[in-house]
Amino acid sequence: MSPRKIPAKLDPERVRQGATCKAFREKAGLKLGLAATAVPMSYAYLSNIEAGRKPLTPVLLAKLAALYGVPQAAIARPDLFEMPVSA
Repeated sequence: MSPRKIPAKLDPERVRQGATCKAFREKAGLKLGLAATAVPMSYAYLSNIEAGRKPLTPVLLAKLAALYGVPQAAIARPDLFEMPVSA
């Protein structure tokens, strides 16, 4: 039996950025697959970014911010902005 790989502890900043991306995607009314196709990246990669398992690179940050219609800083530094509130 092969040893199981133990997942590393997730970086809290990566998790926060991912959750912020997900909130803006949902506020924009986009399904994960549609957003991934528009960027373009794989569904799995965007899912991993939103879960904090993969890094949000500067290039992907720019593409996602443009897609969601928000400034890049709203994702990178949400403390400077109000988060979207559903009506």
